[in-house]
Amino acid sequence: MIGRRGALGLALAAPVAAPAQQFLYDPEPPAGSAFLRFVHAGPGTLTLRPDFDVVRTMTAEARVSPYVVVERVGGRSLALDGQRITLAAGSFNTLIVTPAGQRLVTDQAEFNQLRARLTFYNATADCADATLALAPGGQQVFQSLAPGEGRSRAVNPAAARLRASCAGAEAPEFALEGLVAGGMYSIWLMRPAGDVLGFMTRDTTERRR
Repeated sequence: MIGRRGALGLALAAPVAAPAQQFLYDPEPPAGSAFLRFVHAGPGTLTLRPDFDVVRTMTAEARVSPYVVVERVGGRSLALDGQRITLAAGSFNTLIVTPAGQRLVTDQAEFNQLRARLTFYNATADCADATLALAPGGQQVFQSLAPGEGRSRAVNPAAARLRASCAGAEAPEFALEGLVAGGMYSIWLMRPAGDVLGFMTRDTTERRR
């Protein structure tokens, strides 16, 4: 189990929030609205033109946007680059954009002030049976995720090394660190072009002024 102190040690200090963003501590978005973030899981640069938000240009160095508040989502569909999406009021959502198209994931966003929440996403178009395991021992944290699927679990804050893989292809291992109780974190498996990639981000929200 991830939270086993003897095996994994203590969590490190949390990173500092970027300007105009805050760490995701709110248990739900404002009434009648939903949270949505964008994920660039392909090569090069991606430009998104939603009718409900500003134009966004995403790069390989900044693949995951903060969650943004989408207002008045009930009873309407939203346009994004010629496609339509529907969001439920009160929900958290992740839109994964791969070279094969878009996939909307409704996130599991149970809030727990005493533990951290990890969500593992198979953000690939066709790399099946995604797994996240401790490195180097290989103990599985998540297993058998289909392309476009996300799965969550609560853990005690700890530090570890992780490795993501799918269909026999392994990404380089990376650090699980900086977890704090009540924090929400995402772990991504991507295959932008060729090799698979694994990394972690902390979930944040973007507040409009």
